[in-house]
Amino acid sequence: MPNRMRSRVLFLDDSGKPGARDATKAVVIGGFSIPSENVPTLSRRIAGAKSRFYPNRGDPANWEVKARRTLVPNEWKRSKNRQFLAEAMRILGDLDCTVYTVSIDKRRLMHPMELRTTVPLQIQRLVEHFSVECTTRHEMGLIVSDWSNHDLDAHASQSVGSFVISRHMPLHPTVYYANSLNSHPIQVADLIAAVRRRAIEGDANLQPLDDQLAAITGPHRIAATTHTGRPYTNRIVLI
Repeated sequence: MPNRMRSRVLFLDDSGKPGARDATKAVVIGGFSIPSENVPTLSRRIAGAKSRFYPNRGDPANWEVKARRTLVPNEWKRSKNRQFLAEAMRILGDLDCTVYTVSIDKRRLMHPMELRTTVPLQIQRLVEHFSVECTTRHEMGLIVSDWSNHDLDAHASQSVGSFVISRHMPLHPTVYYANSLNSHPIQVADLIAAVRRRAIEGDANLQPLDDQLAAITGPHRIAATTHTGRPYTNRIVLI
């Protein structure tokens, strides 16, 4: 029987909204890639960390770790939140993960944008770099994102599908969606995206953590360019 190509999953979530009326100053999609065979182990370890650092919240399968309860200034002062993030980073490092973010600094926008425009642009740029990782590792990639609403999710998936097919990328030509309550990897992706957004906005408390997350790239150092000639990176600045 021929050897099957290994697969790699990119889990994603978003933080911030592009609308001028929204108080956030940046829009980030972030998360991490991981070998498919390591996903069950990561889920078990994140569930264990939730139980250890938040013992009063009950079964970790019944509640989510949310950025707004972990990263905002008053909550970040609590040692359990900082310790949980440190443990999550250790787990990502142990399981051959690569942290990815793609950001838009709203203060640099020349004209207003909306989610229907920013989400496909951001995911396409992520796919461009994630594809390089998959090619280098000889893995087939697939993308799993937190769901938002049906129309936007379908639009983003269609955009990614045509992008992947036309460029013969080693990726599933779609975006799969999951409920964050039922997915510990998506909960971690939510934290990664929020850390990056708040660091861009100038939160000095989270900037060291943002740099530490960006340094999680697995044992393989990738020196390559994307199909557009951009140097591969896991911290992508779109605008």
